[in-house]
Amino acid sequence: MKRQIVKEFITVKKVLHLPPEPPPPPPPPKRHVLAVGSCTLDMITIVDLPLTPGQVQRTKEGSWRRGGPAANICTVWRRLGMECEFLGVLSKVRAFESLLSGFQSQGIDISHCPLTNQRPAHRSIIVQRNADARTILEFSSAAQELTYQQFVGAVDYQKYSWIHFECRNPVEMQRMILKVRDFNERCPESRIVLSVDLDNLRPATMLMASLVDYVFARKTMMRTYAFMNGREVVWALRDEMRSARAKWEKTQPQKMPYLPLDPPADDSDEKCRGAPLNTPIVICNNYMLGASCLMADDTYFKVGSQIPDKIVDVNSVNDTFSAAVIYALHKVKMRLRDALEYGTRASALKLTENGFDVLRCMPKDLIGCYYA
Repeated sequence: MKRQIVKEFITVKKVLHLPPEPPPPPPPPKRHVLAVGSCTLDMITIVDLPLTPGQVQRTKEGSWRRGGPAANICTVWRRLGMECEFLGVLSKVRAFESLLSGFQSQGIDISHCPLTNQRPAHRSIIVQRNADARTILEFSSAAQELTYQQFVGAVDYQKYSWIHFECRNPVEMQRMILKVRDFNERCPESRIVLSVDLDNLRPATMLMASLVDYVFARKTMMRTYAFMNGREVVWALRDEMRSARAKWEKTQPQKMPYLPLDPPADDSDEKCRGAPLNTPIVICNNYMLGASCLMADDTYFKVGSQIPDKIVDVNSVNDTFSAAVIYALHKVKMRLRDALEYGTRASALKLTENGFDVLRCMPKDLIGCYYA
């Protein structure tokens, strides 16, 4: 009996002196989305008839609010319930204080935005009632543009899972995108998805767009370049991006040691292979015609339009579509076709009311849209 008690005592003492278990590893940091671009003060005036030079016309309807494609996209993300951050040059003048407080009240992070004492960027938007026509006068200078050095000093790549760029200065933004691509090569497990929205076919813009994952083309491209539909827009963008990317790659230095590749054998199928799949997905939205999409393997499909019975506000409808598609792909994990369907329904809902407050009623998934 005594031996048994001694054995149990020794066993208990051994258990008490075992080293403690190591604490569990900390959870990975929560990653969110980032929009890089501009924030403007928009003064919107609604007129009944088109303006002519020298004419004086009175109007009884108008408003002012925070604008800029990147700022609008952040607003839509918050209306849909997604954490986000805005990165752009903000002004410290008093006329801009209400816009800064609006960011904070909506929960949009602007802690990394550089501040300037220069006059803020502002736009005067003249909208013709009951017509798809508007005139935009924008004031913007180099002091309101984000530089590459400001971007590198403000961005911690571990915090973001998606970065959306507004095409402002394509030369500077190309350097920003290449910096993010370098991070993706070093840390593939924390890869950042890149997207950009654009409205022109300039070579510098096409080269920048060829380096991202998703390209959103604005509706104004159809009118500027006389395209008939979204299919022509996405194919023109694909051709221009491929030619710009090919010219740029020829100017890049070859990696050393460099050995030329052997030509493919006659009996191999390498000669029959198409272009590599490192090209972006091109999306063009027109709320009157629908959304067109061109995949990386040149597969084209289209999603039908959602036209409301009454159109009230056409401002920022493209920003609403882009933000809703990114939300559906990133947070809800929808398929691409379903995400485009969700984006068209969100932009149709935006057309029915002024501003973005109506998007609070937007269902958070596509199934809810069918029963809304």
